[in-house]
Amino acid sequence: MLDLPEPGHFLELLLATLHGEVLSLIQAVLQILDCDFQVLLHPLQHHPPHPEPGPGLIPASSWCSGGWCSVY
Repeated sequence: MLDLPEPGHFLELLLATLHGEVLSLIQAVLQILDCDFQVLLHPLQHHPPHPEPGPGLIPASSWCSGGWCSVY
């Protein structure tokens, strides 16, 4: 006669495997998000803020000073 494990034992092994796979997927997604945030925050960490404009002057953003926007 065949010696088969209990049906519940197979289910426990399957759930443990799926649990490990889900945790690995979550870890990979968090690592990707960490890299994305580091890329986005890099300019803020290494460049000093724009100086305050003098009286009567409009503050320029880095987008406008780089020619990325136009005034209508």
